[in-house]
Amino acid sequence: MSTFDPTRRQLLKAAAWLPLASACGRLAFAGDVSPPGAAQVSLVVHPERLGRVVSDSLAGFSYETQQLENPAFFSADNHALVRLFRDLSPRGVLRIGGNSSDYTVWTAYRGEVPAQRTHKGGPQRPVLLKPEALHTLAGFLRATGWKLVFGVNLKIGVPAMAVELAQAVRQIVGENLIAIQIGNEANNYEADYGAFDQAWTPYAKAIRDAGVPIAGPDTGANTDWVIEYAKRHAGENVFLSRHYYKEAAPRGSIADLLAGDAGFHAEVEQAMQAADISHRPFRLTEANSYYLGGRDGVSNVFASALWGADFMLAMAQRGVAGVHFHGGTLDSIEASLGRTADASATATDQAARRDAVTSRYSAIAGDATLGFQARPLYYGMQLAQQFAGAQMVAADLDAAGVNLTAYAAMRGHALLIALINKDAGRDATVSLNGLRARGEGRLMRLRAPALDSRSGLVFEEGADAAHAGREVTVDARGRCSVVLPRGSAALLRLDRFV
Repeated sequence: MSTFDPTRRQLLKAAAWLPLASACGRLAFAGDVSPPGAAQVSLVVHPERLGRVVSDSLAGFSYETQQLENPAFFSADNHALVRLFRDLSPRGVLRIGGNSSDYTVWTAYRGEVPAQRTHKGGPQRPVLLKPEALHTLAGFLRATGWKLVFGVNLKIGVPAMAVELAQAVRQIVGENLIAIQIGNEANNYEADYGAFDQAWTPYAKAIRDAGVPIAGPDTGANTDWVIEYAKRHAGENVFLSRHYYKEAAPRGSIADLLAGDAGFHAEVEQAMQAADISHRPFRLTEANSYYLGGRDGVSNVFASALWGADFMLAMAQRGVAGVHFHGGTLDSIEASLGRTADASATATDQAARRDAVTSRYSAIAGDATLGFQARPLYYGMQLAQQFAGAQMVAADLDAAGVNLTAYAAMRGHALLIALINKDAGRDATVSLNGLRARGEGRLMRLRAPALDSRSGLVFEEGADAAHAGREVTVDARGRCSVVLPRGSAALLRLDRFV
């Protein structure tokens, strides 16, 4: 066992799930003895009741277009960032957009470009996007194996520039482009859906006529827009999209974050109905804990890992094809919000310096000069991404009053179970039932010293993801018990389940 060191290559290769001593069928190790007062939780798995198939590209990222002003950021030569993307997913999707996309000027465009009015809470200057940035981005996509969703400027009202940029992206990026999105959170500047549709339509027609695929509506928090957009335009689009943040950063807290958001789950189910009717995937092309850049001490600590894993699996269970966590450098996010980044950090430790130059909610810390490292949220994403390509199955959970969630899925002959104890005060012993008698597998844990820990994650040094964790066995009655301490998560994989 080794203490979390974000600069070490092993951390990038291995699962960050602490493989504590554990056994199913019998509690064979001291670490498995149920703590006094632990809640007795029950989970019954029903593998015969099949649910949604989880997208291969469940885990994704979103960055501001302004991040492209430094071509060295998304570059094939940026090996540390390439490695982090590849280690998370071999088939991920990167979305480029955000507030700054609606203030972006394509420098190769020779037509007239009106000056855009700035407003409080938004970019205070145009982003000048040069062809060089698209070429280095294309190299980054080839190096990572990821695909691209790219946003163009709707707010400026120049469809001709958007078409030229969309064509350039398609030509330079090639088959790695999934779609162009037109505008970012237009609900913030268009009076209603009708006004948005009127502004969007000439853009969409021109871009599609140029042979470039589109997606949308990329709205902020308007599921009704997604539903109406699907009715009018689903057939013209590659996928449907909207964004998600739980709240504004000033109102964020660890307790609030880990409480979940049942209301949004209901909205997602409404959006998925529209997506299913139109036979189109639905993606959360921009998401994270708290808007306005995230909350320090909440969005960048271990609690975000538990929240991120739970959020992604809750979305996958409902059919969402991808969750793109927004992030990037502090400069890029603060500029997109009309603010100046505080660059006064004086830390001498390399990990602390990387953290200081990064937006508060970003899953990856660092920049092209200092290098990159994973933050806690990254490991929550990594846990959830283990379900990619699997088919969710039903499971009945009796959490005994604990803030604990569970998810189950089948991949081939293997059963995956994720257990996430978001409770700050209660340990749990989870009794699993409905398993194959005398089955075998591995249990991997994700843990940190505390919910507000920024580091200190423990991992199994030298083990790759396929061999991480401890061996587990199921008893003759198909039962297994897992001790799940407060503020921790575990992934159980049972092989040859069928």
